[in-house]
Amino acid sequence: MTPSNRRVRELLVEPPEPASPPLPAPPSPPSRVLPVLRTAFGVILVAGVSVAVAWVARRHVMTSSRFAVSHVEVDGAERRTPETVVAESGIAVGANVFSLDLDAARARVLADPWIAEATLARRLPGTIFVQVVERRPAALVALGDTFLATAEGEPFKKLEPGDPVDLPFVTGLRPENLTDDREGVFRTLRRAIDLAAEYERGPLERRAPLEEVHVGADGALTVVVGHGGTQLVVGGPPFRRKLDQAARVFAELDKRGARADAIMLDNDARPERVVVRMR
Repeated sequence: MTPSNRRVRELLVEPPEPASPPLPAPPSPPSRVLPVLRTAFGVILVAGVSVAVAWVARRHVMTSSRFAVSHVEVDGAERRTPETVVAESGIAVGANVFSLDLDAARARVLADPWIAEATLARRLPGTIFVQVVERRPAALVALGDTFLATAEGEPFKKLEPGDPVDLPFVTGLRPENLTDDREGVFRTLRRAIDLAAEYERGPLERRAPLEEVHVGADGALTVVVGHGGTQLVVGGPPFRRKLDQAARVFAELDKRGARADAIMLDNDARPERVVVRMR
């Protein structure tokens, strides 16, 4: 028995805390292989479907009678008939519009010397449109054979039956000139054609029609006019002033009842001086 006068300190002992349960292991990161495979499979599937759809669509348009050529429309043809242009293109009615090689057809059209430019286009479902720009002859040029030339000075085809001949005639050039200096020949022809145009716009054309523009060895230009073949030695530009001088000389000769064999208008150092060689 514990004495009453004795303090007894009770020691309170708390029970031990229960041990915490072990923490769960962190989850392992999800595998990235599966999503990648799913994405790749989706891409392959979409690509495969797209290719299949494209193949079916292409096969349809390449074989459907709806896209057969039913008409070839030609615009800009004057010297050549539309039928000629179509034949030159090689485009056949009934061919599939998508199977045609329009670049090759254009090249065939441009092989015609009369055609300067050509544009071909599809107009669905069954029309091919051909736009052409033809060359316009401005002169006849003696270069061994006689050629037609444009106003830009380009000889573009030999003269053939049915070609226009009511054009200024340029002489004095040689075939080797075109080989040796093509651009130089073009420039000379442009000057000769410009001179012819100036003459035909002036008053002398009614009195003495233009017969020929001759190119000298040095490039100087001479106009042969009238049935008697009077020579107007012009040299180079300015043409209008020199032709006006020639008109005054012809008027004075008419007053005297005289005829000139040649009128020299090529003194550029003293342009007011004109020399007349009488017949």
